[in-house]
Amino acid sequence: MVGLIVYNGKIYTQTNTKINPTDAKALKDDKLGTTKGNIDEWSRQKEYDEELASTIGVTDVYSVKGYDKNFRIMVDQGQDGNKYAEFFENLNGITISSGKDVFGKLNLVGNVNSAQWRAFSDWDNDIDNYKPIFDMDALNTFLKELNKTKPLPREQDSDPINNSRNNEEYRELALQLKDGSTVKLTLLRDGYIYYGLADVYFEMNEGVFSMFWNHLK
Repeated sequence: MVGLIVYNGKIYTQTNTKINPTDAKALKDDKLGTTKGNIDEWSRQKEYDEELASTIGVTDVYSVKGYDKNFRIMVDQGQDGNKYAEFFENLNGITISSGKDVFGKLNLVGNVNSAQWRAFSDWDNDIDNYKPIFDMDALNTFLKELNKTKPLPREQDSDPINNSRNNEEYRELALQLKDGSTVKLTLLRDGYIYYGLADVYFEMNEGVFSMFWNHLK
């Protein structure tokens, strides 16, 4: 099952943004409660209605410094020497009128230290073969344009990612932020952008997208 937490009546799921335990410690804010670990594949709706119900066992939940807790929360799990932190985000059941309603919450503009990309085959085989992006002006133009992108519903029969799983059309973009987190986006050659488990993908202005795509070759 996808990792999820119910907080304040909303479902938060695992995210494509990662962070190491050291940097996560600096971002940990107020304790919001402790998950119940009561949801599995056989759970009924009433279990999902419980505050702090989860699929991840029993662990403490925190708000994240610099981010709206209505969008992102975090957990800090494991024992000393084997600890890891994980973000959970509320991406479903929200109103998305433009890319700003998702990408704006990620605090990307003016907050990226470096960026890398890898092709589909490396992503698909979990090969850490990232290539750096050196043109930060092109990157920042792309990040600003993300807020203006048009949301489109993900539907099984018409989702363009279904036919784009190849090295010519698919890129994973990894953005290292100043707070230590790494945001990963999926880009398709025709101008589409995906983030995490959102029920939508986004379409960018063709000119801006094409200029940036040329840096991913």
